[in-house]
Amino acid sequence: MGRYLNTLMFALVLLLMPPAAWADATSTADVVNGDTLQMQGQVVKLYGIDALEPDEICLNGNRPWPCGQEAANSLSAYIGGQPIRCQTIRNMSGYILAVCDLNGDDLAGWMVSNGWAFADRSISSDYVPNEEAAKIDGLGVWSSEFVTPWDWREGKRLKLPETPQTEQEEHHDDDPNLPSYGPLNMAP
Repeated sequence: MGRYLNTLMFALVLLLMPPAAWADATSTADVVNGDTLQMQGQVVKLYGIDALEPDEICLNGNRPWPCGQEAANSLSAYIGGQPIRCQTIRNMSGYILAVCDLNGDDLAGWMVSNGWAFADRSISSDYVPNEEAAKIDGLGVWSSEFVTPWDWREGKRLKLPETPQTEQEEHHDDDPNLPSYGPLNMAP
């Protein structure tokens, strides 16, 4: 009975212990957004950068484009399903802050160098030169009008141009006999 009780106590202690810290890892990852990955069941934020939010819109001239989604797509295409290596900087509540690389090439540096993310000066100045070079070369969002990710999260938005309705759309909206859905040449 004593042995059974010891085993039961050991199991109880294991259940009550906090989960072990995430170890440095090399594996494939899914891109969540321009500075966040999902890897081995953990959310991993790239150290030292702040990327555009996924739903962020930028303006190229008078043309809106989904720059936040493009940032995430660019990182995903760059990784291309290959294994990446991440070294933990800090275990945060809900995510891991890490430096990650693909075949020795720093992912955060690549994102900033290509104009898809910004140096997070509140954490580090490591990527400021990359940001300055991307800005000078007009890469990524530096070729557009944008809102920085920290301002976007605070609710700041660009004023997007009004999209005028075409003559056909105006006519369609005014004709109560036309269906509000489906192709107009559809037979009954």
